[in-house]
Amino acid sequence: MEKRFKLFWLRETGCDTGVPVDPTELESSIRTKVMDLAKDDSGPITIRLPFMDRREWARRSETMRGVHLARGGDIIFAADPTVMTQVKNRAAELTALHPAWTGAPGDGDARHFAVWRAVSVALQEALRVWLPEMYLRDASRFEDRDSAYAFLVYAASRPFPGRSKTEFTYDVADSGTLPEALRMTKQALREVLAQTEKRLHECHRPELARRYAPVWQEDIAREVLRHPRRLFEILGSEGTLVNAVVQLGSAHSMTAVKPFAKAACSALRSVCRQDFRSLVMRALNTATETLEGATASRADDYLELTGR
Repeated sequence: MEKRFKLFWLRETGCDTGVPVDPTELESSIRTKVMDLAKDDSGPITIRLPFMDRREWARRSETMRGVHLARGGDIIFAADPTVMTQVKNRAAELTALHPAWTGAPGDGDARHFAVWRAVSVALQEALRVWLPEMYLRDASRFEDRDSAYAFLVYAASRPFPGRSKTEFTYDVADSGTLPEALRMTKQALREVLAQTEKRLHECHRPELARRYAPVWQEDIAREVLRHPRRLFEILGSEGTLVNAVVQLGSAHSMTAVKPFAKAACSALRSVCRQDFRSLVMRALNTATETLEGATASRADDYLELTGR
């Protein structure tokens, strides 16, 4: 007789990926909740539980009592709204199941630098769009010219191309970082400023728009170089996130999931006093797309494995 549920539960100590189970085989702390949600359906119903590290698994009965379960269609899932939990679950799925990640080169592989360099550049290019877009979504943010200038110059800056087989991001402690990041970016900054000026005019802020006209490109770049703290903060957060992604993908271990989530969320928790942690999920998606292109991995295999 077919068992009623299929259990997906990823963790450091082992992974259930669609294991058939009956109600009696479920953890006692969630059995009643699951049965209430399943009602009279005969199944199969998929149960998706949150990632747990070794410590959480040792206390799983206590931990699971506080988990809110919900149902959507034929899936019962842990409805935890916290960004950290979402990031851990996504990182665990990719690390354990996605062929682009399981087949990605680890440390010592001859392909390591080339593949992860491509991921790094793709993430840097994406962040140069996402961070300024989110920070400057409210036009009133342009009144703080120090921060606005930093984000606009960042948007025009050059992604770090990779170096020495082990360096994937800018080193904010290196005095040569800003000159390298801003080399040959005059045209890019003029284009960014032209878009900004147009947007501010459309927002009926003509006086503010004039401050961001392309004619001031050299003055704005010079001002950011004179007071680089905010730009260094942005580049530092970018570097922490990118390196965390590279380390997660290179490790091929579920023990890397929690450190990745902590580093990535910490990097974007407060950039110029703005919370960008929602971008971590987008960063993982961009990394996955880049890895798929580099390794020719099949997304349909992943969908089958995850029961989606």
